[in-house]
Amino acid sequence: MSGDHIKGDTDAMREFASKLMSSIEATPVSPIARIGEMTPCPGGLFDYCQHLTHVENETIPKLQTFITKVEQGFAAYADFVQQTAVNYLRADEAGRQEILTAFVTRPVGYTPEVDPRLLDPNAGRR
Repeated sequence: MSGDHIKGDTDAMREFASKLMSSIEATPVSPIARIGEMTPCPGGLFDYCQHLTHVENETIPKLQTFITKVEQGFAAYADFVQQTAVNYLRADEAGRQEILTAFVTRPVGYTPEVDPRLLDPNAGRR
């Protein structure tokens, strides 16, 4: 993984996921947007009543669908962030174990081969 520099603040990821999930547990909009049946025209407003009732009856189901999709999207995104934090921690632990194993399994007195270009005293100078 040379050249890869992935940094992930897993605590921040988990906190974000938690806040996102708690935000959708609260009722984000008025219960009127979640009505289950058509709104009857209660009278009044003369000719406008039927028009307003028709528009409301047409709009409320669309609003309900939108709210449901937003809630589902938030839940999916929060789950993704939570899982990403778990994956970061799992990869970090695997890397740590790999480094420890490499140190523990080397024979006493073992010295790795050094690239001969690094032995040049002028290496890195212009």
